[in-house]
Amino acid sequence: MNTKLIVISSPKKISSEIRKVVSLFLAGLKQYHIRKPGFNDFDMINYISSIPKEYHQYLVLHSHYHFAKEFKLKGIQVGKERIEEASIYKSDFKYFGYSAHSFDEIISYKDYYTHFFLSPVFNSISKDNYKSNFKISELSVFLSDNPELNIISLGGIDESTSIKCHKLGFSGIAILGAIWQAKDTLSAYKRISESINVRNFTLSIAGFDPSSGAGISSDIKTFEQHKVQGLGVITAITFQNESTFQGVNWLSFEQIKKQIESICHKYQPKFVKIGLIENFKVLREIINLLKELNAEVKIIWDPIFKASANFDFHTVINKKDLNLLLRDIYLITPNIPECESIFETSNADEIQSIISSQNICKVLVKGGHSLSDNVIDVLVEQSTTTSFNGKRIVNKDKHGTGCVLSAAICSNLANGNNLQASIKKAKTYVSRFIDSNNLLLGYHNITNNE
Repeated sequence: MNTKLIVISSPKKISSEIRKVVSLFLAGLKQYHIRKPGFNDFDMINYISSIPKEYHQYLVLHSHYHFAKEFKLKGIQVGKERIEEASIYKSDFKYFGYSAHSFDEIISYKDYYTHFFLSPVFNSISKDNYKSNFKISELSVFLSDNPELNIISLGGIDESTSIKCHKLGFSGIAILGAIWQAKDTLSAYKRISESINVRNFTLSIAGFDPSSGAGISSDIKTFEQHKVQGLGVITAITFQNESTFQGVNWLSFEQIKKQIESICHKYQPKFVKIGLIENFKVLREIINLLKELNAEVKIIWDPIFKASANFDFHTVINKKDLNLLLRDIYLITPNIPECESIFETSNADEIQSIISSQNICKVLVKGGHSLSDNVIDVLVEQSTTTSFNGKRIVNKDKHGTGCVLSAAICSNLANGNNLQASIKKAKTYVSRFIDSNNLLLGYHNITNNE
């Protein structure tokens, strides 16, 4: 999970303050908020100028907004009392943050500000009697329901509570008292940074595409962008580029098994994405092995029946064997033609009837093959269906979007998100991936919230 760590300046003067701030930048800090209520213009100019120019791109001001523009800083943070003053700067910064104290405030301004502080999430360390009114359960639901918003936790953040915020899914964590009240500022920063940057392991079992637009290398790119540690097991070597498919060389199950065992014995990934598989017999053997190594593993299968370059992988489907397989899988992500092959329908209600009667897995019906301007994906579970709307991006087709979507869902699940939030976030990721250029091969450097 890409959880940004932010440091806010002490409102009071700190001994050797600039030296300590620079040491934080050298340790990897990428966002520092200057909040000095007692500063006049001269004080602010002096403070900013004392920080080496190469770090100005990481500075955010809570007041004296004109200096943020003059010094070409990262952005500004706006409180309720400064909304009108800050409004003229909205288009000047990629970071235009708002300090909120309730969910309603965030929803009211969600289309206006780029980022939101939410405070106090826990009882404040630096302010006496500044108590939190938030419940963990309420925070979890709100963050899951609004994964597209950049919400940063503030208030009572130390090494212990930062881990809780990371698991809840905040896009950022802002620290103040835990840093400036510590005996060693740098050590305190490093401890918190390390506590939220431990990555979960996620495994892709898929074919190798030399173009890396799809398959195992595309999955691992997606994993890495989502801040999970990507592991890979190859099932096949394909001979292709993003527009032409020439053939495939399948690895035997024994070769696949040796790879899985060497990885899973050491890392025990809890979430596994499966892509290109030779046949359902091999898929059965892989699932059995994964369950033997970890009975709790959750498997996401992206059923690839045809390459985007029009090569058919699976033309004969034994429905009985397939239904038995699907009982041991957590989620499948078929497009509309693949739904027709698996279920003989792409209608969500009809699929729900089938999975309920057969006691099989959840199904995300991808709507990209529909003719509508809106791309609607539908999560079908045994008792509910959930629709996820998206806008079709025209004239920017991409090779491997199905692989990217399922890998992104797998990553988000590994990072502690529920399934609905994982799908929402994955759809946002894929939209950015599609919109990243005008080529068939998309760019993956699109998840950060700089």
